[in-house]
Amino acid sequence: MAVAEMLGTATFLAMGCGNVVGNISGAEPTHLNTVISFAFGIATSIIIFGPISGAIMNPALNLTAVILGHMSLQKCLFYTIFQLFGGFLGVSFIRMVTPDLGEGFCVTQPNSEVGVGSAFMVEFMGTAVLAWGLCNVLDPRMKEQGSVVAFKFLVIITSIAIPGGKYAGGSLNPARSFGPALAAGYWDNHWIYWSATCLGAVFAALIYRFFFDHEIFEVDQKKEESNPI
Repeated sequence: MAVAEMLGTATFLAMGCGNVVGNISGAEPTHLNTVISFAFGIATSIIIFGPISGAIMNPALNLTAVILGHMSLQKCLFYTIFQLFGGFLGVSFIRMVTPDLGEGFCVTQPNSEVGVGSAFMVEFMGTAVLAWGLCNVLDPRMKEQGSVVAFKFLVIITSIAIPGGKYAGGSLNPARSFGPALAAGYWDNHWIYWSATCLGAVFAALIYRFFFDHEIFEVDQKKEESNPI
């Protein structure tokens, strides 16, 4: 299962970072098509690897699963290691097939016009919303959702990253930021993409567990329909 997490993370990093390439003919990366590439890359990995490992592909979301009781700490550690390595493999593949990418390729950084504090808060809240999406998927009340999971995350990630990416790159995922940072040897402000995302994921999981992790509608089991259709 951990290998599936590694391959899933590598797949979406390769697809997303592949769109960031701008030094070859026909490559015109924009904010919107970069968001779409990452979102569809994640949805693709969920479709392929979801039945095997759950396709979480995000160390911060591992913590959400742990808090909700769907993952052990040992499994969380193994998943995190393989996710981080998968992120490195994904961006390394793009580096291997593309010449002269330069320093800092696909590395997430705060926008210099908004500052570190704003970038931290955007990553925190963006990851919290993403984590609530995972809470929804793991909720027993949603057990019949089937193949809709990939579409759910496609919508959620796109809606978060289109506005949020302008502030801090729209990482929402330590593995997404770690792989390019390791490949480039560029670690400036990297702490944001661990602390903000992990804290946001934990915050969302605690809110969901304490306030929403129970039946919302009261059902009177003794009451029967008098005139069933």
